[in-house]
Amino acid sequence: MKRQRITCLLALSVVAGATLILGSQPAQAGEQRFSCGESGGVPATMAKTKRGNVPVIKWTSDYFGNSGWSAETRCQKVSERFEAYDKDGTLNYLTTGRMNQQSVICVATTEGGPCSGLLFTLKPGSNPGQTLKQLLGVRVNSRGPLSETSERVYINMKEFLDQAPVDTTLSESAAPSLPQPNVQPTQPQSQSDPSSTTPLSLW
Repeated sequence: MKRQRITCLLALSVVAGATLILGSQPAQAGEQRFSCGESGGVPATMAKTKRGNVPVIKWTSDYFGNSGWSAETRCQKVSERFEAYDKDGTLNYLTTGRMNQQSVICVATTEGGPCSGLLFTLKPGSNPGQTLKQLLGVRVNSRGPLSETSERVYINMKEFLDQAPVDTTLSESAAPSLPQPNVQPTQPQSQSDPSSTTPLSLW
């Protein structure tokens, strides 16, 4: 009888502990979900927020269309990476860096921190910081998510999504997007994990 009582108490302790742990876990960020959609008649990486759908990047460049990397393909691949980094908690900042001797746009967990995940590579000769600001429509003198050091640009994604214009049913009166910089894709390894903090290859 005493043994059954002890067993019962232990079971209750385990359940209570599990409930406490689960209760302390942060809720999934349901207000942000990244996917490839359309904005202004072009493929766009979209973020679902409480305010509505926010176009993050409009894929208007056809530079790589003849190489098999259409705007739709780039939109789909990069949007999947945005979503993966959002889920694993590393999509705090967008910044620039170097991977495999190439300039890249990447994610960072902290302002001033190193790349923790690859989004996409840039065409050789591109200005990484200027390209990042151009992609997201962030200007140097604007007050908001942009933080600029002497070496790198950091864009706070939470602030960006809180302040960026919402897509209003693709109205023709919407402000035109900035010219699209060229993005350099390379073929991914089939084994690579886009959410890895140390990508094995560029795509």
